[in-house]
Amino acid sequence: MKLRNSLGMSVLCAAAIALGSAPAATAAAEAGYTWLDLITGRGYSGTTARSSGIEAEVPPRGPSLDCRDPRLSGSGYALSCSGTDFHVFVDCSNGDRYAYGRGAGEYRIIFTCPGGATALRGGAYGD
Repeated sequence: MKLRNSLGMSVLCAAAIALGSAPAATAAAEAGYTWLDLITGRGYSGTTARSSGIEAEVPPRGPSLDCRDPRLSGSGYALSCSGTDFHVFVDCSNGDRYAYGRGAGEYRIIFTCPGGATALRGGAYGD
């Protein structure tokens, strides 16, 4: 159990560092993301294109989706979620929503809005 707790703390520290220093997306139409597996400590990152405008309705959250510890910081948005099939999104000040997912497990997700846009809010949907 101590190994898992140490691993979890290492992952959360890496997530905090990534949120503060995540590089901006290379294309104006893409947001950067990082998914950190809170069980294994593995992570992966990339970019995702606009999914809709920020005025779009958020799909419902299923009963098995549990999210916590949201954080907004400049262009960054972070959220920890566990579930069986979920997506996470961020609404940015450029008027666009960016989503990424099909998560199954327990993750810390970090988004970076593109082109200097500020993260306004975010969340998750699915199960």
